[in-house]
Amino acid sequence: MKKLLLLVLGVMVITACQNKPERFTTTSTNIDVVKKLVADYHKGDWEAWRTNYNDAAKVYHNTWKNAATPEEIRDGLKGLLANTSKYHFDESEDAIFYEQTIDDEGKTWVNFWGNWQGTLATNGQELEIPVHLSCLMKDGKIAAEYGFYNLGEINAALKAIAEVEATKAAEESDATE
Repeated sequence: MKKLLLLVLGVMVITACQNKPERFTTTSTNIDVVKKLVADYHKGDWEAWRTNYNDAAKVYHNTWKNAATPEEIRDGLKGLLANTSKYHFDESEDAIFYEQTIDDEGKTWVNFWGNWQGTLATNGQELEIPVHLSCLMKDGKIAAEYGFYNLGEINAALKAIAEVEATKAAEESDATE
């Protein structure tokens, strides 16, 4: 009986000491891929930015259902950023955060939280938008990305600028008649 108890205890100790992959970390090669994605975005290097995604990547920004390609997201981002004189994520301590998790199905996800800051080119208005990305990683590339951020403030600012410009154009037109 004593031998059986020691055998069971030995098996439990050996089983408990096996190296299992960490389910949560703040440093990994996958996190480095997402950091590179953000750095490429900062530089406006859209060719390098695209290399962070695999060929079949599906991107969901502010939606759970309607997937876009990285190229479609890139084109949308470029269109939005054309209205800015500068933009970046605040990289000060505690303002940007990356983590990797392995879910119960064994899928590897990298999460990113950051504060996007930009200045509108037309009027110099400064904006700050919290952004969250969850990236499903496969073979060192992003296979799927879910991004959530509120564009309400920037859309309202761009709408106000457009209204001012339309009013000016109408006034100029009336003055020439």
